[in-house]
Amino acid sequence: MRMVIDPHIHTNSSPDSSITPNQLLDGMLASGINAIAVTDHDTMEGYRRLKHNYAFRGVLIIPGIEVTTDLGDIIVLGLEEPPISKDADLLIDLAHRSGGLIVAPHPFDGSRVSLGERCGMLGVDLIETANGKCRGDSNRQAKGFSSVLGLPGIGGSDAHERGHIGTVVNVLECERNLESVLEGLRKGAKIVVRQRTTRC
Repeated sequence: MRMVIDPHIHTNSSPDSSITPNQLLDGMLASGINAIAVTDHDTMEGYRRLKHNYAFRGVLIIPGIEVTTDLGDIIVLGLEEPPISKDADLLIDLAHRSGGLIVAPHPFDGSRVSLGERCGMLGVDLIETANGKCRGDSNRQAKGFSSVLGLPGIGGSDAHERGHIGTVVNVLECERNLESVLEGLRKGAKIVVRQRTTRC
């Protein structure tokens, strides 16, 4: 089936996001999204809130987290109990051992603590080549770098407000389950960049 995934969304469990569960559901319905990864900063609270929310029963919710490390932000996807460490090398090693998928978010955004060219040394699985909050030049640099490394790109809205949900999605043809979606992302998905659905 066709999966339309936004794998980089922050709920109001992140201190810098205002997105409530109801706003998230409304934004997903408006954007035609049937799968998301909740990637709150250094916490799984938002994911757990949605996982047990009956309103999201028709949505594939991928466990995720955006961890603040000594080298920059790192997203871990696919683990219910992900490691959390400030040590980037240790985090990636532990997450890989547990079967997690490692994403380098907004790698060349100079306004945030990002991995930059360190992506090539750390063993990340995916590079975020289309981030909804990044300027075009940052995304272009990320896309070029992922091509040089031979790593698949991934897109994400990096939504912190209702109107940003679904501005960048990934489209896959796969089974509607965690393993199939993660494998599809690992191989590379079609990335679609859209306009904001509402004014923020």
